[in-house]
Amino acid sequence: MAHVLILGMTESGKSTLAKSLCAEAKKRELGTLVLDPLADPDWCADYQTRNASEFLQVVKNSESCAVFIDESGESVGRYNDEMFWLATRGRHYGHICHFISQRGQQISKTVRDQCGRLYLFNCSLSDAKLLADEWNKEELRKAHTLAKGEFFIVQRFGEVKRAKLF
Repeated sequence: MAHVLILGMTESGKSTLAKSLCAEAKKRELGTLVLDPLADPDWCADYQTRNASEFLQVVKNSESCAVFIDESGESVGRYNDEMFWLATRGRHYGHICHFISQRGQQISKTVRDQCGRLYLFNCSLSDAKLLADEWNKEELRKAHTLAKGEFFIVQRFGEVKRAKLF
């Protein structure tokens, strides 16, 4: 399965969705690895840390895991080489990486291009335009109008669907 982008403004629902996806992966008996600089105790992951170096070692020594990088804009910028490795080679280890960020522009294009699924919550008009252009999906330009908990979900070569968390 392709990597995943989960993007949206603060309190739009992206962390709630990511934690739900993590719980689903765990139910399917996938290993779940979480990098969360805020150390939120609500993740039900097999492994969680706020230490990016330690996290990357665990990921490199694991196979077939659902990997979640919360506040990815912060991590990808600081650990570009390692995050590029995760985005470009993670699938070879069987990993499904979930890059979670407030802004699409915070995630490098190299990482964004490796993702085959997008969950897009309310975001800035500039991010909506960027993602609409990159995903070739005109509907994404309306992401700035989404209400709290609403999001678009799209596969790289699929239709845009609208969904609601709460």
